[in-house]
Formats: sequence, C-alpha cells, structure tokens
Amino acid sequence: MTDRFLNAKSLLFVPGERDDRIPKALASGADAVIVDLEDAVRPEDKPRARRAVAAFLGGRPAGCVLLRINAAETEWYGEDIALAAHSGIAGVVLPKANAAALARARAGTAAPLWPLVETAQGLRDLHGMAPMPGVARMLLGTIDLALDMALDAAHPGGQAMLDSARYHLVASSVAAGLAAPADGVFADLGDTAGLTAAATHARACGFGGMMCIHPKQADRVNAAFAPRPEQADWARRVLQAAAAQGGAFRFEGQMIDKPVLARAARILAS
Repeated sequence: MTDRFLNAKSLLFVPGERDDRIPKALASGADAVIVDLEDAVRPEDKPRARRAVAAFLGGRPAGCVLLRINAAETEWYGEDIALAAHSGIAGVVLPKANAAALARARAGTAAPLWPLVETAQGLRDLHGMAPMPGVARMLLGTIDLALDMALDAAHPGGQAMLDSARYHLVASSVAAGLAAPADGVFADLGDTAGLTAAATHARACGFGGMMCIHPKQADRVNAAFAPRPEQADWARRVLQAAAAQGGAFRFEGQMIDKPVLARAARILAS
C-alpha cells in the first residue's frame, strides 16, 4: 500500500451504485476515495452496486480506491470480500470491526485492511486488532459509536467519551507502528466552521485525517490537517540549524534535542 493512502488527510466516501460519481470523487481533491457498498447503498441495490464497482474498476489502474464492504454478519459480505481481490482495490474498509470480524476478513482477502471501529465491542478489541498482520490503518466511526454506546454527541459529556475513544485509537495505532488514524465524518454539510473545528480537534488528538461525505469537505479537511505556515517555517529552520550543530543545542531560546527534532520532521512530513 502506498503512502498516498496511509497518509491521506481527506478520505471521501462515494456510493458504489453511483459509478458515475467515482471519477468525480477521484478528481475532487480528496487524498483518497472510499467506494461504499455499506451505508450509502440500499439493501435492494447492493448487488447492482457491486456490479457497478466491478465494471468501473475494469479500466482503472491498480490500487486506485478503497472499498467499504458490508459487515461480516450480513448476507452481502461474501460477495463483497470477493470483490476486494480486484487489483483496483487498494484496501478494504471493514465496518463494525471487532477482533472476530477482522480475523475472518484476514482469512478472506489479501487486501490491506482498514478496521472501522464504531461499536463498543470494536473499541474493547482495539488493542488486539491494531497489531494484527494485514492491518493498514485504523478508522473511527464516531456517529455509529455514539449510537451504539447511547452517547449524546451534542453534549460535552458525550464528546468526552468520544475523545476517550480517540485516545485509544491513537495509542493503539502508535504502539502497533501504524499510520495515524482517521476520524469520523462531520455530517452537517452547511457548517463549514464546524467542519474545520472538528478536523482541527481531531488533529490535536493525534489523528492524521478525517473521513468526508461530500467533495466540498475535502479542501477544508486537508487544510486543517496541514501544518500552519509558521509551524512549517519553524520546522525547516530547526532542522537546518540541527544540520550545522551536534547533539542538543539552543534555538531561539528553546533547547532542541532528539524529540524536538522528531516533531519538526513530522510537521514537514505532514
């Protein structure tokens, strides 16, 4: 799997049945596109959506999109996981992920797996899932998680609970050597300030990206997860100064040592 997906800041969902929208999503400015066979597709349309995705991928280069399949306990799972073998699929987003579902997916496909943690069971299994072979990056489904745990996401208490889930996702990802996880979608398409605030909050919590439900969200999410100009300038100057120094040194009144240099390098890498 390429860094394009592992380091994606904006991950845009597009309904699988709307194969006419997939090229538009790929050209939208989003870092990665997730073709959705799950929530965005009605039950009666799922076979048609799967055929549409397969037809679209027929003329596409290898590893061009991620594919969100239906959950392991559904009737559509078997054919969905079979589609993941297509060379155009860069990875499989596994909804309602838990340890058992992830083990089953590992047995069913060689594609990189992106567990979407959106249930209490998945949260409980999280620390065991992240180090599993085949896992590429963790995702947090905040809306479904809030529903599963009866959280009021509009209340500070509910947000504190979701931040606790964010902590566990970030800690598990770091401990397993994975890329920074991606946060859940922001559902209010008209609230651009709220989107920016949510993405900025996720970045402050250690997330590396955010899932999107509309192309117009991608630019704001990308901007929120990019370093501010003054941060990038500081990082460049610190690393330049370090190249001329040896060991720890003082820079603009601050003691610079290995952890600070690592932070500067991470800022520029983002």
